[in-house]
Amino acid sequence: MLRVQSAADYSTKPNSGDELSVDLEDGRTAHIEITGNRARIDVRLDRHWIFGVNGNDAKLVMVLNENEQRVDDDLPRWIEPLLQRLGLEGIDT
Repeated sequence: MLRVQSAADYSTKPNSGDELSVDLEDGRTAHIEITGNRARIDVRLDRHWIFGVNGNDAKLVMVLNENEQRVDDDLPRWIEPLLQRLGLEGIDT
């Protein structure tokens, strides 16, 4: 479903400051930034999803649109497998 563009195979969890690009099945590319020793994960595509990390779970903090305005959107189905690929168990709703 997801394909990491870099040559690295993430057998270990990404570190703080890592920036990744992931190709989605529909041809779009999601950009991921991990900050604060995995305390925060930002996923950018047409929206900007900001997650806090507690243990092995991601918790959605907010979603921003292309104008950086807060919106209430459902999570796309590709986002949980993407977070699991980073070593998280899933999304705490």
